[in-house]
Amino acid sequence: MNDRENANTLYTNLYLKMEGSQSDHVAVGSIMAKYLERMCKSNEQILKLADLIAKEELKASKIDADDMFSAISDK
Repeated sequence: MNDRENANTLYTNLYLKMEGSQSDHVAVGSIMAKYLERMCKSNEQILKLADLIAKEELKASKIDADDMFSAISDK
């Protein structure tokens, strides 16, 4: 979360600087695009990780009838 806040602060500062003139826009625009790409990639990775965790939790919570029957019949 801290990284994202720092990236947002840097983006905001660059955006405000870019409003000054066209030369500032040219100088700062590519840097701002890189920050946006990194924030987007970070968000995508977080969402993929959350999806993997949710799938594993769902898989762990399912009860397989065959496994349950085997457990009961072994006792």
